[in-house]
Amino acid sequence: MLRVVTLAAAVLAVSALPALALDCPKPQPTAKPGILKETPAQMATVGKQLASGDTFNAIASATADLRIRYPGVESAEVVNYLVTAYCPAVAANNKLSEAQKKSAVDGFAAQVMRQVY
Repeated sequence: MLRVVTLAAAVLAVSALPALALDCPKPQPTAKPGILKETPAQMATVGKQLASGDTFNAIASATADLRIRYPGVESAEVVNYLVTAYCPAVAANNKLSEAQKKSAVDGFAAQVMRQVY
């Protein structure tokens, strides 16, 4: 009986902990070769477009734009850039819980992977 009470107390204690805040990836330094040279303002604009609703078309448009401006860019760099741009827009959405924000970014990353590759 003591074991059940201890287990129940542990479960309640864990469920009472606040959700960890979404930890967005940081933009890569633009001085490195192979890194997209985008300003924070450009990334913020892309992030807002990606989070505006029509995700499939926003990903396609942003990917096409990046491939035009950076011929030969690797798909992995496009994926990294799009997720890095999208995440802060989701993190700033106060209507979502931390779990919903993480789920949104995870789902977005999976969709970007399917579209870019």
